[in-house]
Amino acid sequence: MLVEGFDPLTLALDCGVRPREVYVCPELFKPAHAPDAHAKLLDRVKVLSNFVATTSRPVFEKMAYRDGPDGWLAVVDRPHFSLSGIVLPDATSRPPLILVAEAVEKPGNIGAMLRTCDAVGADAFLFCDPKADITNPNVVRASQGTLFSLGVACCSNEQAFEWLRAHRIRIIATTPNLISGVPLHEYTNIDMTGPCAIVVGEEKYGLSKFWLSRCDLAAQVPMFGRINSLNVATAAALLLYEALRQRRSQHQLNAAR
Repeated sequence: MLVEGFDPLTLALDCGVRPREVYVCPELFKPAHAPDAHAKLLDRVKVLSNFVATTSRPVFEKMAYRDGPDGWLAVVDRPHFSLSGIVLPDATSRPPLILVAEAVEKPGNIGAMLRTCDAVGADAFLFCDPKADITNPNVVRASQGTLFSLGVACCSNEQAFEWLRAHRIRIIATTPNLISGVPLHEYTNIDMTGPCAIVVGEEKYGLSKFWLSRCDLAAQVPMFGRINSLNVATAAALLLYEALRQRRSQHQLNAAR
């Protein structure tokens, strides 16, 4: 798979990724980084990779996946992205927080959700019945490399559900509609201080009946305009940060006792 960009490549290296090949174009380096940052990264990749090549700007721009490249491109081994590789914290010390995304199609949305998971300190991202390739360069770019810093698994709905149940993690489905037999609450009224998985669905149709029929409760984001739902990455961010807010408040309350 490709890792393109100074920041995503730096984070990938910090997470133990060893690049097979690295291509650099100093003419495209961005001045936003510290003056010696590019030299330090170049020293790192020369130690870690057996192949480092410097290219001209026209050559690099033909190689690059994105528009406006910043002069860094690496080929790395694709991670396994398996459930068995995810390590959760002890629920008694820090309840796990997980985001499950079902059949999300757009790489930008996947990358944005990964970036938010990293920002709130979530423990895992489960990509179920995927319609997009999680190693798409646009996922790596939008995630800023956090694809490598999180516990990530690609799996079926059934595998994810069984894994969550085995770890006693409550399942919170996001939906704008009532579900027969399932409590529906505004997301700020749901207790997310315990082990929980927030489940979001496909951009156009939302969650499938699989999750809607198996969740413990459903979360709704209040809408006051003419549409009934938010962008999937935005909805995921709202719920993840609400979970973080509740957990920090609970921690502060416990510390004060």
